Amino acid sequence: MKLNAISLGVLSLCVSLVASLQQDELLQSSETVADPGHDRIQPVSDQEQEGSDSYFPWTHKPICTKDVDDTGDQFCVYTNASFSNGRGISIFTRPAIAQEFASLPPFQDPTALSSNGINLDSDTEDLPWYTASVPGKGMGIFASRPLQRGDLITAYTPCLVTHIGDLRFTDDREKMLRLAIDQLPPATRDAYLALAKVYDEPDVMAQDILKANGFDMKLGDLMHPAVFPEASRYNHACAPNAQYFLSASMLTHYVHAVRPIQKDEEITISYAPPLRLHADRQKHFQSIFQFTCTCPRCSRTVQESDKATQDIATLQWELSQGTAPGSVKKAEQLVDLYRAEGLDGFLDTAYGYAALAYNSVGGTRGAMKYAKLAAEATRLKYSVDEGVGVEKVREWEGMARDPMGHPSWRNRRSRS
Repeated sequence: MKLNAISLGVLSLCVSLVASLQQDELLQSSETVADPGHDRIQPVSDQEQEGSDSYFPWTHKPICTKDVDDTGDQFCVYTNASFSNGRGISIFTRPAIAQEFASLPPFQDPTALSSNGINLDSDTEDLPWYTASVPGKGMGIFASRPLQRGDLITAYTPCLVTHIGDLRFTDDREKMLRLAIDQLPPATRDAYLALAKVYDEPDVMAQDILKANGFDMKLGDLMHPAVFPEASRYNHACAPNAQYFLSASMLTHYVHAVRPIQKDEEITISYAPPLRLHADRQKHFQSIFQFTCTCPRCSRTVQESDKATQDIATLQWELSQGTAPGSVKKAEQLVDLYRAEGLDGFLDTAYGYAALAYNSVGGTRGAMKYAKLAAEATRLKYSVDEGVGVEKVREWEGMARDPMGHPSWRNRRSRS
């Protein structure tokens, strides 16, 4: 493809799409309550008023650290014990970000969660999942009935959301997190304390559980590890049969099936980006979670496992160059490799390359097919109500409707 064959605007949009696809490729005990009288922890006495209404929407008086982070900002524990019909939630963050949390729909509309099937009670009839013990892995989640690609499995809010990266003192973090946990309703507190640990050190029990079970959620330009007790029961596989995403606006962790799952089959998600080599994946699991992965992808020889991963990376690099000869054939090979490797939850990347490859040579039928598939796969991988998911779905749906109107239309025809 010659650069002067398309406008700079068209080039910019096409490069943006490829860059977006490339970004995807890189893509995962003591029970003593904190003592507010500790020399680095104090009540927010200057804001204290009579009655719980003065803290709305919080049901407890916020308790804050003194200025112990690198920016000089305070961090406070905010609890709403009545959140989501008594499930409860505790948040440890800056006061300004707590206000952002309080403005979200789940705090403003009492029906925002229940009306969308979020936080279904575990004894609800006809749930598509159940928990059971897994030898060598603790608890796991299993399908209570056959599931198909796209089926929603779980949707739950966190019991604990915390930003702890800037606090200098481990003991401060522990005391504040224990306070946050202790202020939760008993059933929710017990659910948190029953989760897996990495180090099993009583002195850092709250942080240990957070490290083993936290999912990063971004709000107010800060990453907040969040613990979702139900979602924490999913075990890892490098070729998982389910995919999750987080919705910051709904404070919800969603999990969908990405391929057919049989009744009583374990449901798994991935704890790491799928295109790391075998040794890199194992190093990640050991350093973060202290386990060795024995899933089907990791149980093959290292040479077999890494060859498939390297083949995927090579094809994606070639397709990302924009002038790859035989791009349609390479894109079909890429889709086949993803499926053969069991990477059904990450097919949005392969489908996206295929849609662009077909469209670049004027193949409207193939472009429409793969653009629709890319949009569908994106919906399973990202929240489509906010952030990157919105733009991705809009882009692929636009191509599916009008491939000839997309900037990639026939821009490689002379080179394929």
